[in-house]
Amino acid sequence: MGEKILGEKILIVDDDPLLCNLLRMALGREGFDTAEAYSGEDALSYLKANTVDLILLDVMMADLNGFDVLRQLKADNATRNIPVIFLTARVDAISQKTGMDIGAIEYLTKPITPDVLIERIRSVLTAHA
Repeated sequence: MGEKILGEKILIVDDDPLLCNLLRMALGREGFDTAEAYSGEDALSYLKANTVDLILLDVMMADLNGFDVLRQLKADNATRNIPVIFLTARVDAISQKTGMDIGAIEYLTKPITPDVLIERIRSVLTAHA
């Protein structure tokens, strides 16, 4: 395995609790600290009181979609520099372009293997250290 990055805090934002649990376990095994939000509103509320090093963000959620969440993050001085990786089932080119245009660092599609996801997370965290 690669080098562990201890203490990096990742916010997982997805309305699928099972997926959040799987991601939390996979990231925890690699030494990452995680928090979970099951909606865009929950994520924004969490970030008002907590800091994170990276956000994994789904696009399709019931309240605010991931694009709207990212737009709000980028509009706020407190959160604008947090790297965001979209992790979504939306595979169309327009969604991918939209995500990147509004400020995502990566746009990854589900399903994804934990090894690939962890490699991309490490790469983003290293680039933003």
